[in-house]
Amino acid sequence: MSCMTLVRIVFIFILLQHSLEATRISNCYVNITSQEINPTLADNIYYVQRSITIVDFLETLSILLIIIQTSDDIEQIIYTILRVGLPSKSHPTLSRVIPPSSKDDEYPMVAVQLPMMNEKEFCISMITCACNLQWPKDRLIIQVLDDSTDETVMKMIDLCVEEWSSRGFRIDVVRREDRHGFKAGNLKNGLEKIQQCEYIALFDVDFLPEKNFLVKTVPLLLQDPKVAYAQARWIFTNGKESLLTQMQEISLNHHHKCEQEVKYRMRSFFQFNGSACVWRTKAIHQCGGWHTDTLVEDLDISVRAYMNGWYAAYILDVKCLNELPPTFTAYLSQQYRWFSGPAQVFRKLFTAVRRTSHMNVYRKLHCLWMICRPCLYIVRFVIFLLNIAINACLRKTVNVNIFITFFPLILASNILFYTFEQIHLVKVYSLFCNAMLFHHASSAIAGFFNFSSARKWIVTPKFGNPMRMNDQERKIAACPTTDTTCSYLNQYNQSLHVACDSLQSIFDAIRHQINGLQIHRGYLAMTLYILVFSYIAFLNEQYLISLDLTLNALMYTVFTLGYLGRSE
Repeated sequence: MSCMTLVRIVFIFILLQHSLEATRISNCYVNITSQEINPTLADNIYYVQRSITIVDFLETLSILLIIIQTSDDIEQIIYTILRVGLPSKSHPTLSRVIPPSSKDDEYPMVAVQLPMMNEKEFCISMITCACNLQWPKDRLIIQVLDDSTDETVMKMIDLCVEEWSSRGFRIDVVRREDRHGFKAGNLKNGLEKIQQCEYIALFDVDFLPEKNFLVKTVPLLLQDPKVAYAQARWIFTNGKESLLTQMQEISLNHHHKCEQEVKYRMRSFFQFNGSACVWRTKAIHQCGGWHTDTLVEDLDISVRAYMNGWYAAYILDVKCLNELPPTFTAYLSQQYRWFSGPAQVFRKLFTAVRRTSHMNVYRKLHCLWMICRPCLYIVRFVIFLLNIAINACLRKTVNVNIFITFFPLILASNILFYTFEQIHLVKVYSLFCNAMLFHHASSAIAGFFNFSSARKWIVTPKFGNPMRMNDQERKIAACPTTDTTCSYLNQYNQSLHVACDSLQSIFDAIRHQINGLQIHRGYLAMTLYILVFSYIAFLNEQYLISLDLTLNALMYTVFTLGYLGRSE
């Protein structure tokens, strides 16, 4: 949205505000004590009554728009209620589906695919954790799907893979000359080389699975042949590092602890999250394999699996550590992909989902709702702009102002229920979500119209600072092994981080100032837009609305300057 467009919108609502003020003044001077009312006075009375009706309509409209704008939060409250009401599901143990006396060759063949690209901070730790997974060696194949272009990273990977291979593990590095299709193309290329495997575990490079990951996930797939994939819960190594990572952790905790779990209990559609998951190879082939025409191969293949009659399982008590984007630029890049990609899937699969015969009406409607949700952020952002203008220009009762200000806050507190130690950040989280509406809406528009920016895959940078982990997380991340090349490299990385920490603390302030010069012009325009209407609300003696808008403008200012997260 250009600055000139925002100026025009502001000008229109200023005129509306003056018009309403003139109506109130005329209302004060209407004198109807006389028994005889001349035609001119009667016309004025009709005009005032009609204006009051318009004011009432706009007041009702502002309340309705607030409810529509917070529709996503209302949906999350429904999930919370269902989370309490629906019974939990039990999961089979390995001994229940495979007798303890079974020989190794009676276990199913499992492949572990590790797609990566120039991610030196995590490549060694991920390979180490994969080789430490509890499963018979001769029934486990590990594929390092390396799209790296950095020769140093490639050499590190080769040394580590060679070391684990010499210890009897079936591990290979798979590289390709043509990197078409990004992550999906990488997975597709690797899949062609492991046709003998019945199940495939997928991990992004920053994930650190526990040793018993396969022991807890594969049995569910063995027990139920209709389940296409078993998704594990994400937990985070750096959730408390900064305000930016705290906001991400709050949102994702609710998604994993509540939303995904409820959908699984309802046997409804929920998507594969892209990592920390075990897929049935047969299901991947039956739904057409990995497609490379969207930025979200995880949602794409999830929808196609459901269209072919498959179900999914969510295992709440299987947790997998990973890193949240610690810098503002990395976070915006990730969110752009997460919201433009689903819009592409909506364009691609809407008609196919509507016509499929493998889903009943309820599952079909729920699946359609899930793939069109990012597109609704466009509507939510437009409503957010209208609400700012209407609430600032229109004088309302105190009760209405209280509702408009605190209703979104009450809804947001539901999200923080699953990160309860952060409940004091409920207002900050609400402001953060309002600020992200601009980015989410522009991302969805780019995906829906398939702009060139929505056809480029930008790898989310990984930073991997294990010194910021707590004791429990560091224990999981360590994956202790004997003295190998891998362990030496891990010790070197940790020592390097210790040395750099002291220097990093010195230069943080300087880097923040330099980063502040990179102004996000879209957020700057939004900041000015909100500040103008905050001033109008103050002139209209709508002090509560003015304060709320000022706080929103402050959050947009932080986004404008990029003062969130770790310095780059």
